[in-house]
This record gives sequence, structure tokens and C-alpha cells, in this order.
Amino acid sequence: MRQTDPEWWGETAAQRLVEGMKDRIWLGIKINGKLVSIGNTRLTDWGSNIGVIATHEAYRNRGYATSIVSALVKEILQKSNLALIHVLSNNLPAIRAYEKVGFKPYRSYFFAQATRRHL
Repeated sequence: MRQTDPEWWGETAAQRLVEGMKDRIWLGIKINGKLVSIGNTRLTDWGSNIGVIATHEAYRNRGYATSIVSALVKEILQKSNLALIHVLSNNLPAIRAYEKVGFKPYRSYFFAQATRRHL
């Protein structure tokens, strides 16, 4: 994930990711023992949001992210009638993958990111 989006994941400690794995479904694709694509969701009764979807740059455009999103949606729809996903409007490869699975734009939001300054 750090290689896929170093700005977002660069400071994230491995222990924090491990803690976040406890209440989520994680699916991945390995090629020759190497994890090349990964995704997750947290299942709830009212609806579930697909969280991380990341594919190593060298393995993109092979349908891996689309396959993971499709499998996550299948898991979600077994528990509820609502599957959600959030994506930045300029992330065209992700939007294409999500549309292949059947997602359609619903709402636009303003996204802002703050960083903690050490005093």
C-alpha cells in the first residue's frame, strides 16, 4: 500500500495496519508468492464501505483490483443491501475498475487532509 500511495500510507506503521485487520475482511492476490493486489471491507448490517484497494504498479491493468472489488461486493451483499466505495475524482483507473463492477457516482464531497505539527 505504501508503494501504491506513499503520500497517504507513508507514515502508517505496520502495527496500526495489523490492528485494523481484526474487524475487516481482507482479500488479496498473490503472484509467485508476492502480494500484488489487496482490498478490504468492514461488514455491517446496514451497509458496508470498501476501504483499501491497492495494486502494485507493475501488476496494474490486469483486472486484479476489479476482481477484488467484485469479491468484496459479493461478501457485502450477503450481509446487507448496500455496498459503498469512496474514490477521489481524479483517480480514473480506480473509477474504471469500480464502474466495471457496477458502481455509479452518487455524490461528490470536498476532501481535505490535515497533518499534525510537532511543536
